[in-house]
Amino acid sequence: MVKSKNSAPLSATDFTPLEEKSTTSRRGPSPVILLTTAFTLFAIAVMLFLFAARAVIFRLDPNSATVDLDGLAFHIGDNYLLLKGRHQVRAQAPGYYPLAQTIEVSGDTTQEIEMTLQPLPGNLLVRSSLDDIQVRIDDQDAGRVPGTLEEISRGAHKLEFSKYRYFNLRQQIEIEGLGKTQAIDIALQPAWGQMAFTTTPAGADLFIDDRLIGQTPISAEVLETGSQLTLKAPGYKTLKKQVTVKAGSQAQHPLIEMIVADGQVVISSTPAGASITLDQQFQGTTPLTIDVSPFSQHRIDLFLEGYLKASRSLSVKPEQQTNLAVDLQPNIGSVRFNITPADATILVDGKAYGSGSQTLSLNAKPHSISVTKSGYETKSMTVTPRPGHQQALNIDLLTLQQAYWASRPPLIKTSLGKRLKLFQPNEQFILGAPRRQPGRRANEAERAVRLERPFYLATHETTNAEFKTWKDQHSSTAIKGQTLDMPDQPVARVSWQEAALFCNWLSRKEGLPAFYIVEQARVTGVNWDAHGYRLPTEAEWAWAAKIDQQSRSQIFPWSNDLYPPQQVSGNYADESANGFLAFTLANYNDQYPVSAVVGSFPANSKGLFDMDGNVAEWVNDFFDIRPNRGDAELDPHGPEQGTRYVIRGASWALASRTELRLSYRDSGTDGRIDLGFRIARYVDKPGATL
Repeated sequence: MVKSKNSAPLSATDFTPLEEKSTTSRRGPSPVILLTTAFTLFAIAVMLFLFAARAVIFRLDPNSATVDLDGLAFHIGDNYLLLKGRHQVRAQAPGYYPLAQTIEVSGDTTQEIEMTLQPLPGNLLVRSSLDDIQVRIDDQDAGRVPGTLEEISRGAHKLEFSKYRYFNLRQQIEIEGLGKTQAIDIALQPAWGQMAFTTTPAGADLFIDDRLIGQTPISAEVLETGSQLTLKAPGYKTLKKQVTVKAGSQAQHPLIEMIVADGQVVISSTPAGASITLDQQFQGTTPLTIDVSPFSQHRIDLFLEGYLKASRSLSVKPEQQTNLAVDLQPNIGSVRFNITPADATILVDGKAYGSGSQTLSLNAKPHSISVTKSGYETKSMTVTPRPGHQQALNIDLLTLQQAYWASRPPLIKTSLGKRLKLFQPNEQFILGAPRRQPGRRANEAERAVRLERPFYLATHETTNAEFKTWKDQHSSTAIKGQTLDMPDQPVARVSWQEAALFCNWLSRKEGLPAFYIVEQARVTGVNWDAHGYRLPTEAEWAWAAKIDQQSRSQIFPWSNDLYPPQQVSGNYADESANGFLAFTLANYNDQYPVSAVVGSFPANSKGLFDMDGNVAEWVNDFFDIRPNRGDAELDPHGPEQGTRYVIRGASWALASRTELRLSYRDSGTDGRIDLGFRIARYVDKPGATL
């Protein structure tokens, strides 16, 4: 073996396994390390809080108040370090209400928040040698003193102390508040003096401010501010007055003479409600209690309408009450009631007095009289009987239908001034003409009709002026230099459609329901329930023209004599039209070659003008020839359809016996120079009179 020159000798060492060495290196950190780590983390947290926190300065009133904050906060000098967001703050100070509020810390570096605490109220101890003193604070009742007035708000207050018989005391007090109790001493000054009272007679009870003092003569305390004096004595009127005396002084009131008391009269009457006069002075109505001076004679009169005056005399003693009951005697008059129908009931002032005609004795005052019967209109009136004179009243009740028609005007006017007359035909007649009547035409077959529905019919034909109010460009033209277009001449050259449309226009103008149904400016139907203006039905026109007041049928307008007329009675084709008409009446001159001013000739028996001449007239019905079918038709409307319409009446251009008959009828659709119309309308809807 080769050895180094400097080699040391070899020696044995202990063997340490590698595993044991590894176990020793895994032990936990020492406490020093842990403490250092924790301090480091805390420092970091503090640094982070200081970095995120914002300074908040609280301005407190009072400045002695303390602040308490919820959550994490640092107080450094006047500043509180708070994180951004909402915080609950509480402030408190002795003598103040605690204050709690929520604040919002913003992102500003520094912000100021004002917090003002409200002071607690104070108490006031009031001391006085008097008791039961009323106190008011700022004009509000605050109780009574001596004693402590609690919870008075801090600041200046107006106090007023008052007690009967003393002058009021007013003071201004500054209340410190803050829960403290202050004290004051008050002294009220007497407000009374002495006053002596004497009366005639003596011995009257004397009251001062409703307190009994004693009997006169007597001296009593009276306030300088005024006291209510009351004196009472049996048999005398109570005396009340205001008295005053200077505080601390003495005075003598002048002698007081007591006045003897009135008596009372309690007045009643049968019946009640009578007017009362006492010595000719009105007092009121019964029942009534009135005061009456004693020992004198008085006159009492009672008045009630329908009764005789009652008079009484009486005298009363002081404070005596007397009852006066008077039975009033009726002042009677007689009234004879003649009643139709005989079983109608009479009511007087709402009370039934039997049925039929009778004589009633009634008080001489206005009475409400009603006569009534089922199915009839009640008639009411006021009647005042007159004593010594028998009155008689004739009362005829109308059926409800009669009453209705009595209320309908017999004559109405359109907005154009056209007059229409009311007719209630209610009768049967023959429409057409008998076969053997000279001049009869085939379209005039007789048939029985009955008219019951009332209607209005114009007394005159429609004029040019009226028609042109609707259609201002219309012209009735002229013939041979003879004009047909004057305002008061009847309108002519009018088609049936134009006449019907004029009626609808007039209905709308006056707010009435339109009678004609119109589509595309043409009449296509009618509404028989409507009471707007229309053309008369043929039956209405014929009844109005040919049936006289005695229900007799006329052949010609002038009479039933044979043609021609002997005297001028209407506007027909006469001698004045010889120059342009082929056929005229011989020996007849009505002075009008063409149409005349409407109403120029006498009216017929129904008060209608020009039904027999002037211009022929459109009626509402479609034209046809219908034979008599036996039973009478009620209020016939004519055929439901057709191509032509009925024309009735003669005209200034017609003169033959056939044409001048009142049964003459023609037909057409278009206008002609001798053809016009008159208007009609129903009164109301069917059944309105029931």
